[in-house]
Amino acid sequence: MKIFRTDLHIGLNKKLFEISSTSLGLDNVQFSEDTITVAIHSESVSHGYYLKGFMAVSTQNVCDRCLIDFDFKNKIKFSILLTNKTDLVNNDEHNVIFFTNQEESVDIGPVLAENISLNQPFKKLCFDDCKGLCSSCGCNKNKQNCSCKKST
Repeated sequence: MKIFRTDLHIGLNKKLFEISSTSLGLDNVQFSEDTITVAIHSESVSHGYYLKGFMAVSTQNVCDRCLIDFDFKNKIKFSILLTNKTDLVNNDEHNVIFFTNQEESVDIGPVLAENISLNQPFKKLCFDDCKGLCSSCGCNKNKQNCSCKKST
């Protein structure tokens, strides 16, 4: 996703963008929608530009407990510093992209893709109190009760 210097100079005020989920190149994430909505606010500072915003991302997952498919909707916040100052490149507070004064545009797609990957849940659950599958008969305990006896 390219952002142009002219737009940064004018300023982006919660501008909405729609980007293709396939354009991010995340083979390990299965998106349930073809587009991702991105809202960006830019701020000019002495050493470059700050981009702040969020992405509305919807992914298709399989529940770790009951094995059903479910959509996971996530609103992911991000903060990106665009700068030509090399001493700011290793900043822990923001994602930093080196952006020289000669460049007319910058691709923030890799940073957005990294934020999506980092915000995927470790434990994928269809809902917080998912009961999972019966270890004896394999029925989904969210949908039916089984007559299996609990082993002690």
